[in-house]
Amino acid sequence: MSNQATQQSRATLDHKLALSLLESFNAKGALMAWNARLTSITPGACEISLPFSDAVSQQHGYFHGGVIGTIADAAGGYAANTQLMPVSECLTAEYKINIVAPGKGDTLIARGKVLKAGKTLVVSSAEVFVVHEGQEKLCAIMQQTLFVIPKAEPKI
Repeated sequence: MSNQATQQSRATLDHKLALSLLESFNAKGALMAWNARLTSITPGACEISLPFSDAVSQQHGYFHGGVIGTIADAAGGYAANTQLMPVSECLTAEYKINIVAPGKGDTLIARGKVLKAGKTLVVSSAEVFVVHEGQEKLCAIMQQTLFVIPKAEPKI
């Protein structure tokens, strides 16, 4: 790991920004309905976990591909928001996901990171792992482009 990557992985977010990110995450309807949790957030990186349930399954008993895409998209987006908020935030312009193994297990873990942040676009990626019998297995790889937009005012 490069010295810069080591320093970034040790960096922490400002407390006020961390609370703002958590508040934003907790306002996401689908993620909350599925019981997703923001498990780690550092500058330029984010981890989200999601337990298996009927609500996120498909007919073979695996995590649904759309759910895998959603959690990857959210992890990449929140990684970007660590560098954009409180002034700006992001919306997904596009993403490409490769599901490389069935999502069979107890938990999904998506780890997003910023690859390049600009003034109008951010490129991020995420790896999604499925945890089965205590072992993580790579399940999907995603890359996305995000639009930078002004931060929305909270709904009252």
